Amino acid sequence: MIKGSQLVGRAVIDMEAAERLGKIKEIIVQRDGERVAGFVVVHGETIVGTGGKRRMIPASAVHSIGPDAMTVRGSAMQEVAELDNLPRMSDIIGHKMVTRSGRLLGVIDDVLINRADGTIVGFVVGEGVRSKLENIFNPQRSRVHGYVRADADLHVGKDLIVVPDDALIEGEPGAQEGDQKSPTGEDR
Repeated sequence: MIKGSQLVGRAVIDMEAAERLGKIKEIIVQRDGERVAGFVVVHGETIVGTGGKRRMIPASAVHSIGPDAMTVRGSAMQEVAELDNLPRMSDIIGHKMVTRSGRLLGVIDDVLINRADGTIVGFVVGEGVRSKLENIFNPQRSRVHGYVRADADLHVGKDLIVVPDDALIEGEPGAQEGDQKSPTGEDR
């Protein structure tokens, strides 16, 4: 498992042409939020985020997500027009999450992605800036840490997501089944 924020900025390599295509700028997600649909990759962008060549790479073109780079098959990189209309990871970050019983869990800080197949495992629940400031002045307040399963019955609004009461997995997202090493030492 890998956090979406760890992918942003990672190099993208066309393994067939042995060419560096650029860096991941944004992750595109399917409307149902259950899998990665593609990536926005930029090459030659300035420090302030302007200029350069932008391209959208469908998730189906990805060969592997390694520790230093994501490799893709250039022959599988047909432009998919619908990618432009799908939500980005940055559209999801910051949404508040509330359980059906009315408990505010926090805000989405990150997205957990299964490296093997691109499914979104869950959404990391954070405190948000306001809650962090409140905790400085009221340290006894209970804090929720964990992630909400992406396969739960989520109801997504413009700024709020309502989740089932049992959708929260408490604790830090650690080594889960999608993040284990194979006996050869390589990622699955």
